[in-house]
Amino acid sequence: MKDRFAEVPALCPAFNIRAASRIITQLFDEILKPSGLQVTQFTVLVGIHIFDSPSISKLAKGLVMDRTTITRNLKPLEKEGFIKMASGDDKRTHFVTLTPKGNTAIDKTLPYWETAGSIVSKEFGVKQLEVLLKDLTNVREIKN
Repeated sequence: MKDRFAEVPALCPAFNIRAASRIITQLFDEILKPSGLQVTQFTVLVGIHIFDSPSISKLAKGLVMDRTTITRNLKPLEKEGFIKMASGDDKRTHFVTLTPKGNTAIDKTLPYWETAGSIVSKEFGVKQLEVLLKDLTNVREIKN
């Protein structure tokens, strides 16, 4: 029985995707450090920019996160003054907007993000990374 568990790390997609995610996140966080943002914060701010002041539900769906997690991630960004949250007409819907400080933060962080991406591309290989990103996009289509 113990021998069967030895196969889990090599055969488990969840294990391998999460491990790879942690490694990439650590690399990006280290390179983004001078910007003052972590890669998770940067991607949330970019999501708000891309979705143009979305509702929290739309942002969560677009970033493939549950509403509770996105709300938890928004609180420090609001506290830092990067975003502003406002209630919609029915008070249950909340919208998120980048502040000028938030726009400045993503502009400042983008070159660091590009550097991190270049390192990953160089280390992994441009063609391999293109295939990986396409495969990961396909994985996002899996429904449980």
